[in-house]
Amino acid sequence: MDRRTLLTAAGAAMIAGPARAGWSAPGLDKAAAELKSWVDDGRVQGASLLVRQRTSAGAHLFTANYGTATGPEPIFLLASISKPMTAAAVMTLVDAGELSLDDHVTKFFPQFKGDEREAITLRHCLTHTGGLPDMLADDEMLREKHASLDDYLHGAFKAPLKFKPGTKYSYASMGILISAKIAEKISGVPFARFINDKVYRPLGMTRTSMGLMGRPKDETVPSQAAPAMTDAGKKSWPTWNWNSQYWRDLGAPWGGALGPASDIGRFYEEFMLRRGTILKPETEALMITNQSPPGVSPSGLGFDLPPKVGAKACGPKTFGHNGSTGTLSWCDPDTGTICVVLTTLYAAAVRPHPTKLVSELVGQAVA
Repeated sequence: MDRRTLLTAAGAAMIAGPARAGWSAPGLDKAAAELKSWVDDGRVQGASLLVRQRTSAGAHLFTANYGTATGPEPIFLLASISKPMTAAAVMTLVDAGELSLDDHVTKFFPQFKGDEREAITLRHCLTHTGGLPDMLADDEMLREKHASLDDYLHGAFKAPLKFKPGTKYSYASMGILISAKIAEKISGVPFARFINDKVYRPLGMTRTSMGLMGRPKDETVPSQAAPAMTDAGKKSWPTWNWNSQYWRDLGAPWGGALGPASDIGRFYEEFMLRRGTILKPETEALMITNQSPPGVSPSGLGFDLPPKVGAKACGPKTFGHNGSTGTLSWCDPDTGTICVVLTTLYAAAVRPHPTKLVSELVGQAVA
């Protein structure tokens, strides 16, 4: 186990002191103890907790690692926490004037047509309002074949829409994939390298990558087994599960990022403080505010918004994302707090999941 608390002096870039901010060391110890109990009894094999707070009075940091999450910055498969990172990389092209949120997908992929697909814009893709599916119907078959991202893209082009674009919200990993592929087409750079150059490197996220990017797989924390959805999938599961060389190396823009809690903290802090390091401050603000049409479930650009993320004690400006591998993250600007809980236990394994229990305790400790 590695646990520490830290208080540092306020820096020039600190946000104004939130009125609701607090910092209860006993409360955070309670959150850490809850997480540790899941590891101690074997339900969770490895876990990391990071809580960071910045106010005008100073900065606090609390970290803890347990079980198979060894070393100071253990690297997890982040799953859908990858989505806001992908969106941020895509938005660098919007800032550069090479892309617009209102551009239609057909502008870049003319074959994306029929069934009202021509109406789908980049904004729809980044807000889950385009009617696209989350996973493709033949998802397990594609994984069994060790399909490329282009194979998934071609499947997304043909997948039936769930509703008329812009009329509803339905979580859609394929929209994030299409967004990444648009960025790849405009830049001429493979997306894993593009996001490294535009997001990870500028923010000092030196331990994060989209896919392994040459890193040995054994340097990452293994995920606990999750069930395949079909009998055929179960038979081939060892070759394409979350721990396989194929999946960890694929770099799926919707869920393939690998990184530590500390780097997620760096990423979220950029949007909380709006330093303008990777995007214009106004673009960073746009990404964490509701972009859905009136009457449609709120969504930022790649980021989830309440009530999908955060703890009960969090404020209405909270943004973040969770992941199916058992990962949770949020940032509450009202308290200047970032919370990251990474585990090896897949999200659907149990309700309530330990990430949720720990998140609620953290929310109480900092409010």
